[in-house]
Amino acid sequence: GIEDKPVLVVRLNHVTVDAVTVAETVVTLAQRLPAMGRISFRDLTADLETRIEIIVHFLAVLELCKLGHIELGQGGTFGDVQIEWIDAKARLDLERIDAYEG
Repeated sequence: GIEDKPVLVVRLNHVTVDAVTVAETVVTLAQRLPAMGRISFRDLTADLETRIEIIVHFLAVLELCKLGHIELGQGGTFGDVQIEWIDAKARLDLERIDAYEG
């Protein structure tokens, strides 16, 4: 018979992420991104020093995308992820932000 493709599961339980930090980063990005136009994730995180800071920013960007505030794009395979704020008038609903607790 036809075999189903295996489902890719990304486990984050080995990554310690402070839920408050993710929520705070969502708020900070919601304040900064509308004025930035289109920006790459690489440029957005260029001044960050630790891997966990980049992970927290990535989770925050995913949250903003899930909430419908930003649009993500990628020019090509393995290309830079482009971020663009699409809803400047929307109010950020902090209750809907995932806590990312293991």
